[in-house]
Amino acid sequence: EVYALVTQCMEQTGDWAEDPSPLPTVGWNLMWTWSAKLRAPLNEMLVWQKINHFPHVKELCRKDSLKRHIQRYNNMFSSGTFDFMPHTYNLPKEYVQFVEGFTRAADGEETRRGGGGDPNNMWIMKPTSSSRGRGIFLIDDIGGVSYGEPMIVQRYLSDPLLVDGFKFDLRLYVLVTSFSPLEAFFYQEGFARMTTEKYTAAPDSISNLFVHLTNSSVQKARCLPAHAMPAPCRADGCAGGPKFVEGGTKCSLAR
Repeated sequence: EVYALVTQCMEQTGDWAEDPSPLPTVGWNLMWTWSAKLRAPLNEMLVWQKINHFPHVKELCRKDSLKRHIQRYNNMFSSGTFDFMPHTYNLPKEYVQFVEGFTRAADGEETRRGGGGDPNNMWIMKPTSSSRGRGIFLIDDIGGVSYGEPMIVQRYLSDPLLVDGFKFDLRLYVLVTSFSPLEAFFYQEGFARMTTEKYTAAPDSISNLFVHLTNSSVQKARCLPAHAMPAPCRADGCAGGPKFVEGGTKCSLAR
Protein backbone atom coordinates (compact mmCIF):
# COMPACT_ATOMS: atom_id res chain seq x y z
CA GLU A 1 0.00 0.00 0.00
CA VAL A 2 2.71 2.51 0.95
CA TYR A 3 4.83 1.47 -2.02
CA ALA A 4 1.89 2.13 -4.36
CA LEU A 5 1.28 5.56 -2.83
CA VAL A 6 4.92 6.61 -3.09
CA THR A 7 5.34 5.44 -6.68
CA GLN A 8 2.02 7.02 -7.69
CA CYS A 9 3.08 10.37 -6.26
CA MET A 10 6.39 10.16 -8.08
CA GLU A 11 4.72 9.27 -11.36
CA GLN A 12 2.36 12.24 -11.11
CA THR A 13 5.30 14.66 -11.08
CA GLY A 14 6.58 13.20 -14.36
CA ASP A 15 10.22 13.76 -13.47
CA TRP A 16 11.04 10.64 -11.45
CA ALA A 17 12.12 7.12 -12.38
CA GLU A 18 12.40 4.13 -10.11
CA ASP A 19 15.80 2.46 -9.78
CA PRO A 20 15.13 -1.31 -9.73
CA SER A 21 18.59 -2.25 -8.44
CA PRO A 22 18.68 -3.84 -4.95
CA LEU A 23 21.22 -1.27 -3.73
CA PRO A 24 21.24 2.42 -4.70
CA THR A 25 23.51 3.56 -7.46
CA VAL A 26 25.51 6.77 -7.31
CA GLY A 27 22.97 8.94 -9.10
CA TRP A 28 19.92 8.52 -6.86
CA ASN A 29 17.96 11.42 -5.37
CA LEU A 30 15.48 9.83 -2.96
CA MET A 31 15.65 6.52 -1.10
CA TRP A 32 12.40 5.28 0.42
CA THR A 33 12.95 2.39 2.79
CA TRP A 34 10.81 0.49 5.29
CA SER A 35 13.79 -0.42 7.44
CA ALA A 36 15.40 1.79 10.06
CA LYS A 37 18.70 0.09 9.18
CA LEU A 38 19.78 2.34 6.36
CA ARG A 39 21.65 0.69 3.52
CA ALA A 40 23.20 3.89 2.18
CA PRO A 41 26.56 5.08 3.56
CA LEU A 42 25.46 8.29 5.26
CA ASN A 43 28.93 9.81 5.30
CA GLU A 44 29.06 9.53 1.50
CA MET A 45 25.67 11.08 0.74
CA LEU A 46 25.53 14.19 -1.38
CA VAL A 47 23.61 17.29 -0.33
CA TRP A 48 20.78 16.60 -2.79
CA GLN A 49 20.23 12.99 -1.67
CA LYS A 50 17.45 12.30 0.84
CA ILE A 51 16.31 9.24 2.83
CA ASN A 52 12.93 8.93 4.57
CA HIS A 53 14.55 7.80 7.85
CA PHE A 54 17.04 9.37 10.24
CA PRO A 55 19.73 7.19 11.84
CA HIS A 56 18.69 5.77 15.23
CA VAL A 57 15.08 6.84 14.68
CA LYS A 58 13.91 4.04 16.97
CA GLU A 59 15.09 6.15 19.92
CA LEU A 60 11.94 8.20 19.35
CA CYS A 61 9.63 5.59 17.82
CA ARG A 62 10.00 2.73 20.31
CA LYS A 63 7.90 3.16 23.43
CA ASP A 64 10.62 2.07 25.88
CA SER A 65 13.28 4.30 24.32
CA LEU A 66 10.95 7.31 24.24
CA LYS A 67 10.08 6.81 27.90
CA ARG A 68 13.76 6.56 28.80
CA HIS A 69 14.64 9.80 27.00
CA ILE A 70 11.71 11.72 28.49
CA GLN A 71 12.68 10.58 31.98
CA ARG A 72 16.29 11.51 31.33
CA TYR A 73 15.23 14.99 30.17
CA ASN A 74 13.06 15.49 33.24
CA ASN A 75 15.90 14.42 35.52
CA MET A 76 18.30 16.85 33.85
CA PHE A 77 16.12 19.96 33.62
CA SER A 78 13.08 19.54 35.92
CA SER A 79 11.20 21.87 33.61
CA GLY A 80 7.84 20.11 33.80
CA THR A 81 7.68 20.02 29.99
CA PHE A 82 6.60 16.36 29.94
CA ASP A 83 4.42 16.29 33.04
CA PHE A 84 1.52 15.20 30.85
CA MET A 85 3.02 11.71 30.55
CA PRO A 86 1.46 9.22 32.99
CA HIS A 87 3.66 7.24 35.34
CA THR A 88 5.43 4.74 33.08
CA TYR A 89 7.75 1.80 33.71
CA ASN A 90 9.79 -0.42 31.41
CA LEU A 91 9.37 -4.11 32.13
CA PRO A 92 11.08 -6.28 33.16
CA LYS A 93 13.88 -3.80 34.01
CA GLU A 94 11.74 -1.56 36.23
CA TYR A 95 9.43 -4.20 37.66
CA VAL A 96 10.31 -3.42 41.29
CA GLN A 97 9.69 0.30 40.77
CA PHE A 98 6.39 -0.53 39.07
CA VAL A 99 5.22 -2.68 42.00
CA GLU A 100 6.05 0.20 44.36
CA GLY A 101 4.13 2.67 42.15
CA PHE A 102 1.17 0.30 41.83
CA THR A 103 1.05 -0.14 45.62
CA ARG A 104 1.20 3.60 46.24
CA ALA A 105 -1.66 4.14 43.80
CA ALA A 106 -3.71 1.36 45.40
CA ASP A 107 -3.16 2.90 48.83
CA GLY A 108 -4.24 6.31 47.59
CA GLU A 109 -0.80 7.85 48.13
CA GLU A 110 -0.27 8.68 44.46
CA THR A 111 -2.70 10.61 42.29
CA ARG A 112 -2.76 10.48 38.56
CA ARG A 113 -1.10 13.44 36.90
CA GLY A 114 -3.60 15.97 35.69
CA GLY A 115 -6.39 14.96 38.06
CA GLY A 116 -7.47 13.13 41.16
CA GLY A 117 -6.91 9.60 42.28
CA ASP A 118 -8.16 6.57 40.40
CA PRO A 119 -10.30 4.31 42.59
CA ASN A 120 -9.92 1.46 40.09
CA ASN A 121 -6.11 1.74 39.95
CA MET A 122 -6.07 0.76 36.28
CA TRP A 123 -2.86 0.36 34.27
CA ILE A 124 -2.27 -0.37 30.59
CA MET A 125 0.45 -2.69 29.26
CA LYS A 126 1.90 -2.43 25.75
CA PRO A 127 4.69 -4.28 23.89
CA THR A 128 7.59 -1.87 23.37
CA SER A 129 7.92 -2.30 19.62
CA SER A 130 4.53 -3.47 18.41
CA SER A 131 1.73 -1.62 16.64
CA ARG A 132 -1.97 -1.81 15.64
CA GLY A 133 -3.07 -2.56 19.19
CA ARG A 134 -1.37 -5.95 19.23
CA GLY A 135 -0.56 -7.29 22.69
CA ILE A 136 -2.18 -4.40 24.60
CA PHE A 137 -4.27 -5.12 27.70
CA LEU A 138 -5.41 -3.42 30.91
CA ILE A 139 -4.92 -4.56 34.50
CA ASP A 140 -6.23 -3.50 37.89
CA ASP A 141 -4.57 -6.29 39.84
CA ILE A 142 -0.83 -6.82 40.17
CA GLY A 143 -1.49 -10.51 39.61
CA GLY A 144 -2.59 -9.70 36.07
CA VAL A 145 0.90 -8.65 35.01
CA SER A 146 2.28 -11.09 32.47
CA TYR A 147 4.68 -10.72 29.58
CA GLY A 148 6.98 -12.77 27.40
CA GLU A 149 8.66 -9.77 25.77
CA PRO A 150 9.74 -6.27 26.85
CA MET A 151 6.71 -4.17 27.77
CA ILE A 152 5.87 -0.77 29.09
CA VAL A 153 3.19 -0.30 31.72
CA GLN A 154 1.48 3.06 32.26
CA ARG A 155 -1.04 4.46 34.69
CA TYR A 156 -4.27 4.43 32.72
CA LEU A 157 -6.04 7.73 32.13
CA SER A 158 -9.42 6.74 33.50
CA ASP A 159 -11.20 10.03 32.73
CA PRO A 160 -10.20 10.78 29.11
CA LEU A 161 -11.67 13.47 26.87
CA LEU A 162 -14.62 11.93 25.02
CA VAL A 163 -16.69 12.70 21.93
CA ASP A 164 -20.33 11.74 22.45
CA GLY A 165 -19.14 9.33 25.12
CA PHE A 166 -16.58 7.55 22.89
CA LYS A 167 -12.80 7.56 23.27
CA PHE A 168 -10.81 9.01 20.38
CA ASP A 169 -7.30 9.97 19.38
CA LEU A 170 -5.87 12.30 16.75
CA ARG A 171 -3.35 11.34 14.08
CA LEU A 172 -1.56 14.48 12.95
CA TYR A 173 1.51 14.36 10.72
CA VAL A 174 4.75 16.32 10.89
CA LEU A 175 7.55 16.12 8.32
CA VAL A 176 10.93 16.54 10.05
CA THR A 177 13.64 17.47 7.55
CA SER A 178 16.37 18.28 10.07
CA PHE A 179 17.04 17.75 13.76
CA SER A 180 20.02 20.09 14.02
CA PRO A 181 18.84 22.72 13.47
CA LEU A 182 15.28 21.53 14.01
CA GLU A 183 13.13 21.98 10.91
CA ALA A 184 9.62 20.56 10.71
CA PHE A 185 6.48 21.04 8.64
CA PHE A 186 3.00 20.41 10.00
CA TYR A 187 0.69 18.69 7.53
CA GLN A 188 -2.75 20.28 7.29
CA GLU A 189 -4.67 17.02 7.00
CA GLY A 190 -5.02 14.16 9.44
CA PHE A 191 -7.68 11.95 10.98
CA ALA A 192 -9.32 10.97 14.24
CA ARG A 193 -9.87 7.39 15.36
CA MET A 194 -12.90 6.41 17.42
CA THR A 195 -13.89 3.46 19.54
CA THR A 196 -17.15 1.67 18.77
CA GLU A 197 -18.39 1.25 22.34
CA LYS A 198 -19.00 4.10 24.76
CA TYR A 199 -16.36 4.58 27.39
CA THR A 200 -16.67 3.29 30.91
CA ALA A 201 -14.11 2.73 33.65
CA ALA A 202 -16.17 -0.02 35.26
CA PRO A 203 -13.97 -2.93 36.35
CA ASP A 204 -15.99 -5.40 34.29
CA SER A 205 -15.04 -3.52 31.09
CA ILE A 206 -11.32 -3.85 31.61
CA SER A 207 -10.91 -6.60 29.00
CA ASN A 208 -13.18 -4.96 26.42
CA LEU A 209 -10.80 -3.47 23.86
CA PHE A 210 -13.69 -1.95 21.90
CA VAL A 211 -14.14 0.41 24.86
CA HIS A 212 -10.53 1.25 25.58
CA LEU A 213 -8.47 1.09 22.36
CA THR A 214 -8.92 3.40 19.37
CA ASN A 215 -6.76 1.32 17.03
CA SER A 216 -8.60 0.79 13.74
CA SER A 217 -7.10 -2.69 13.50
CA VAL A 218 -8.95 -3.56 16.71
CA GLN A 219 -12.21 -1.72 16.07
CA LYS A 220 -12.73 -3.06 12.54
CA ALA A 221 -13.48 -6.47 14.03
CA ARG A 222 -16.75 -5.10 15.42
CA CYS A 223 -19.34 -4.59 12.69
CA LEU A 224 -21.97 -1.97 13.44
CA PRO A 225 -24.88 -0.50 11.50
CA ALA A 226 -24.25 3.09 10.50
CA HIS A 227 -26.72 4.53 13.04
CA ALA A 228 -24.82 2.86 15.90
CA MET A 229 -21.45 4.34 14.95
CA PRO A 230 -20.03 7.32 16.85
CA ALA A 231 -21.66 10.51 15.52
CA PRO A 232 -18.51 11.90 13.83
CA CYS A 233 -18.19 8.66 11.85
CA ARG A 234 -21.70 9.01 10.50
CA ALA A 235 -21.03 12.47 9.07
CA ASP A 236 -19.77 13.28 5.59
CA GLY A 237 -16.02 13.20 5.25
CA CYS A 238 -15.42 10.12 7.36
CA ALA A 239 -13.45 7.20 6.02
CA GLY A 240 -15.80 5.10 3.93
CA GLY A 241 -18.85 7.24 4.61
CA PRO A 242 -21.98 6.04 6.44
CA LYS A 243 -22.19 2.84 4.36
CA PHE A 244 -18.79 1.66 5.55
CA VAL A 245 -19.75 -0.31 8.66
CA GLU A 246 -16.62 -2.40 9.17
CA GLY A 247 -13.62 -0.48 10.44
CA GLY A 248 -15.19 2.85 9.51
CA THR A 249 -13.97 4.56 12.67
CA LYS A 250 -11.57 7.02 11.03
CA CYS A 251 -12.75 10.58 10.50
CA SER A 252 -10.86 12.91 8.21
CA LEU A 253 -9.56 16.18 9.58
CA ALA A 254 -8.46 19.22 7.63
CA ARG A 255 -7.32 22.62 8.72
